Amino acid sequence: MSGSDVVRAWTGARFETATGRLGETLAADSWLVVDGGVLALDRHRRRFADAVADVGGDARAALAAVDAAMELVPEGSWSPRLDLTPDGIRLRIREAPTATGTVDVVTASRDPRTLPLRKGPDLAALAALQAQERARIGADVEPILTADGTAGRAVAEGAWSALLWWHGDALVVPAFDIPRLPSVTAAVILDLARADGVEVREARATPDDLEGREVWLANALRGIRAVSHWHGGPQLAPAERAPAWRARLESLRAPLGGALDAPIASRR
Repeated sequence: MSGSDVVRAWTGARFETATGRLGETLAADSWLVVDGGVLALDRHRRRFADAVADVGGDARAALAAVDAAMELVPEGSWSPRLDLTPDGIRLRIREAPTATGTVDVVTASRDPRTLPLRKGPDLAALAALQAQERARIGADVEPILTADGTAGRAVAEGAWSALLWWHGDALVVPAFDIPRLPSVTAAVILDLARADGVEVREARATPDDLEGREVWLANALRGIRAVSHWHGGPQLAPAERAPAWRARLESLRAPLGGALDAPIASRR
């Protein structure tokens, strides 16, 4: 069993090695730790605590579990994941995926989400969707979910990522009434944009509406990835802005002990 396979159970004071199966995921959160540095850890803490409280769990225990998890992360690049299960909070500290600056996508043929506002319950269904779409397309892709699960409707998010795009000098996100996971990474990006005086818009857009745009997927484990190819979808603009914004996100990664939210500084 590798370190990434070890499951630890929260006792209320510490994590101890767990026995048995992980169990059903009622709520979850994960983030990237690079040599002790984390982007917006306090937002992940609050999101996990809110999700736990949403299913009747103990929000204080969730907050304490995040803090205790950080104490167990070794040097290097790791992705702690917390799951609330019927048996309590469980922790796995997984090796972080290799960072990539681009991603290929496809409009999902269906939407398996049942609780799109809470991370956790739909993760297995989304993994199955991605495997299905990869087999259908014959390429490594992240499915883009639409508001009603069909290609002609408004885009919502990627299977694992928030979706953002540029329209001229404005940064655009899906309309806020489109159900999707509240992304920590996207929230930080929008804070940076507002601090710089960049116009932030929300819009209902079909995949075809993104023709000629620079499109990003963003999440905690991989940061900003520019969409390089949309299989069967729009032709996108080159990723001119993504590298600088990716670097700026990395510069905000705070070390343990200073990982709570800090003010976003303008570069102007």
